[in-house]
Amino acid sequence: MNEKASVLVVDDNADLLNTFSLILKMKGFNVDTAENGLSAVNKFKKRSFDVILMDLIMPQMNGVEAFRKIREINPGARVILMTAYYEEDEIKTALNEGAYRTVHKPVDVARLMEVIGEATMSLPVLIVDDDDDFRRTMARALELKGYRVDAAGSGEEALQIAQERDCQVAFIDIKMPSMNGLETYLKLKEINSTMKTVMMTGYGDEVTDIVNKAMAAKVTTCLRKPFDLSMAVDLISPVKSL
Repeated sequence: MNEKASVLVVDDNADLLNTFSLILKMKGFNVDTAENGLSAVNKFKKRSFDVILMDLIMPQMNGVEAFRKIREINPGARVILMTAYYEEDEIKTALNEGAYRTVHKPVDVARLMEVIGEATMSLPVLIVDDDDDFRRTMARALELKGYRVDAAGSGEEALQIAQERDCQVAFIDIKMPSMNGLETYLKLKEINSTMKTVMMTGYGDEVTDIVNKAMAAKVTTCLRKPFDLSMAVDLISPVKSL
């Protein structure tokens, strides 16, 4: 288990909120709490968390609504939904949309610790792309393979994530506004010199110079869009097995 992993616990039941918070702190996690979905979204806007443990039924904003808003902020966010009821349609929809797992109350604490441990131990991958649809699709594909994914829509956002979280692998689009992929890569390497990086582009000759400079700067490779997402998994799977 990553002893520095951060967990946001969200529940409108104060007793359960305090109980889960205490247990997680005793297990070595960094813990913050929120009493409803709206508060959780506002906290997530200010900082990212490795895992969000979220009750499904809450006032103001329920767990599914909060999950969707959090995923809009970061498509790679890992949300575990808790429920005392069996809202099968809502649960299936949330899982299809990228919820990491669901657990039913009363919660088996030992199993919950296993699930949170799995979520925080998987290889951290950072996707940097200003195309929202592509970013979400790639994030979901990697999550289904067991990777923990953070997603950024710009180089600046990627740097902020890398400063807060451990990122071992990065997929970076070459052509982005403000800070291009090469600039982003070089700054990320200052934060983590061992990060494995794959560049991506849907452009041709106009980015050849940037691609060549990136390869000279020791990026792993450059994938040309559209590419089979299994190729991305194959590129990082050797790292995962270490």
